[in-house]
Amino acid sequence: MPWMQGYPYYLLMGSVLSLYMGVSSYRQRKTPGRRYLWMLMLLVSLIFAATAGEIMSVSFQGKLWWKNLQQAPLFMSTIFTYAFIKEYVTRSTEGLAKRLAFFCVPVVIDVVLIFTDSYHHLMRSEVGLATVSGITGVAVHPTVLSMILIAYDQLFGLYAVYLLALSLLNAPKYYFRRNLLLLAGLLIPVVSVFLLPLLRITITGFTAFTYLPPILAGYLSLFRDPRMSLYPLAKNKIFENMKDGIVLTDRYDNIIDVNEAADSILSILLKEQQGEKRDTWMGRSIHLLLSRYEDIASHYSGRREGQFEINAPGREEVWYGVSLIATERDKAETTGMLIVFSDLSEKKRYERELLHQATVDDLTGLYNRRHFMRLVQNYPVQEEAGLALLLFDIDDFKLINDTYGHLAGDQALVDFSGKILEVYKNNGIAGRVGGEEFAVCFFTGSQSAALKEAESFRSTMGEHVVRLDGGHSIRLTVSIGIAFTERSDVTFEALYRQADEALYLSKANGKNRVTLGRGPAVRETLKG
Repeated sequence: MPWMQGYPYYLLMGSVLSLYMGVSSYRQRKTPGRRYLWMLMLLVSLIFAATAGEIMSVSFQGKLWWKNLQQAPLFMSTIFTYAFIKEYVTRSTEGLAKRLAFFCVPVVIDVVLIFTDSYHHLMRSEVGLATVSGITGVAVHPTVLSMILIAYDQLFGLYAVYLLALSLLNAPKYYFRRNLLLLAGLLIPVVSVFLLPLLRITITGFTAFTYLPPILAGYLSLFRDPRMSLYPLAKNKIFENMKDGIVLTDRYDNIIDVNEAADSILSILLKEQQGEKRDTWMGRSIHLLLSRYEDIASHYSGRREGQFEINAPGREEVWYGVSLIATERDKAETTGMLIVFSDLSEKKRYERELLHQATVDDLTGLYNRRHFMRLVQNYPVQEEAGLALLLFDIDDFKLINDTYGHLAGDQALVDFSGKILEVYKNNGIAGRVGGEEFAVCFFTGSQSAALKEAESFRSTMGEHVVRLDGGHSIRLTVSIGIAFTERSDVTFEALYRQADEALYLSKANGKNRVTLGRGPAVRETLKG
């Protein structure tokens, strides 16, 4: 046949094509299924090259050496076909690499026995040359041991077909077409093992061509080059350059697509758990993230859409919004999910600023009057404890402003507020309720205990020296009015009125003193 004259070159072309697909697919090797498919392509390339070497060699020893060289990639290609399909369609691939190493032990034994067969003849009962259609190659008659090892190897191909066929039962429409194409290609080398002897096709190297359909189907399905179309190229550019993090998972909860932003976000969210940043999260399980956030995990496991806000571990200022979107709403339970991460850090910072401005006095850092009143009204009642409200007023504060200036007055207010926070930060609620008037609310056992607490603070302030800018030093004295009640049905207004009256008496009776007010009138519940 004239076309058979170029047969060795067809084999070389198949080798180059397989090599190109394997090398160009290397960069996507971490995607489920793809890490073994690109290796399978390189093995098929080696099979083609070794077969071409067998045909083109002129000596028997040269042909036999190339024949022996084919055995390792031939055996390995079936095992790697199983690995490719196993990782592509099954839920768990944990320990797959270790199992592959174990499965390859008989392959190593087979290759060693074949290369040393001239000494023991355990693998081949007869070796010679055969010419078919003008192509001369090595013809062998395998022994029983060799047939057993071949059967062992072919089981992996049959199991791969079984797994892929089983995946078609629950595959979504898009994956169904892809998996059907892969199955059609994979059936060719598996079925050919049984058909070639029946069809009496004995031409050297024909087996190599049977591996082209599955790797072509795999390449077109899983490694489709985006340069073939302008739309996928533009889509990929948009996907990669989005500020939001995009993660796409399959029905087995493995990450099958992730952009650069999502890679960074996942590394931040999982830094404590993983210990170090990974190059990419492609191919890893999304459960690494879900195990940290129960609400998200619950929605995800039920394939329910939802929106959440999460805080990055160890980073109080870093917040992300998480949106769960079903890839196919009609069959959500059998499909993956689209997870979108949005940076909410600036929004949260702005919300904190607004909250701070609405609740905290800018100058002193204490709660402002409105928020202080709200907190006191919602202060949780403690059993067998009374509630004390202390009003503080700095004595002769106007004199400080008139003598040293308003900046010095502000400095005195800040210093005084610092002393209040130092004493009551973990023992009550403190606020600025007027110009130089402050209030503290806390639980105490009795009127005498509240009076003792107020006297202690007044004494402390009397000994405290405030150092002003410019080298001046002043001492602040404070007048204090106390309201105390053991009843839960007293309003804040009543308490405040009692403390204010007591404070007025302290100021009127010479300042720098503590006065305990009369019991407040009961009008409505404190909670009301």
